Amino acid sequence: MKNLILIISGPAGSGKNTVAERLMSEFPTVKRVITSTSRPPRGTEKDGVDYHFLSPRNFETGIKNGDFYEYAKVHDRYYGTSKKTLNDAVGKSDDLLLIIDVQGAKSWKKIAGENPELKKRMRSVFIAPESTDELRRRLAGRGTESSEEIERRMKTAFDELKAKDSFDYCIDSKSKDEDYSALKKIYLNLKS
Repeated sequence: MKNLILIISGPAGSGKNTVAERLMSEFPTVKRVITSTSRPPRGTEKDGVDYHFLSPRNFETGIKNGDFYEYAKVHDRYYGTSKKTLNDAVGKSDDLLLIIDVQGAKSWKKIAGENPELKKRMRSVFIAPESTDELRRRLAGRGTESSEEIERRMKTAFDELKAKDSFDYCIDSKSKDEDYSALKKIYLNLKS
C-alpha cells in the first residue's frame, strides 16, 4: 500500500511510542505526525518533536477556530491532530504514523469513513497490555506521573481496552522486542 497512514493506539503505558519509534528508526520513510496536547512536557520531551505543546487556552481557541481534524479530552488534558500538521505531511511521499489515544482513533475511523481516499490508506493497530497489573507497573516505572495520575490513567485504560476489537490489528503486548516484531510484520504485510 502506497502512502500508508498507520494509527497506533492503546492505553497509556502500553508501549505504543516505543514500537513506533523503532519502526521509524528502521524505516526512514515512515514519519510521525506530531499531534498536539495541552499537557506539559514530561522529562526530555520537546515541542514540535514529541508533541505540539499548547496551553489549555490556546488548544480551546484552536478547537473554536476548527484547527483540528479530531481532538479529545483524556486524563483532563486535550489531545488532537492539527489539520495543518497532517495536511503538510500527507503532501509528501512518506508513510505516516499517528500515535494517538483510543478516542482519537475512533474519530479517525469516522473521518476516514467520510473520505474514501483516506479510508483506502488508513489502518489501525491496538497495543493491548498483558494485564492491567502489568500496565500499572509500566506506568509507575516511567516515574513521570503521580499516583493520582496513574489511577486516572488506569481508569481510562479499562474503558479503552473494551475498544480493541474495533481496530484492524491487535498486538497482545509481551516484550518490547516481541511487540516491535509484531508491528513490523503488520507494516511489511501492508506494504507488500
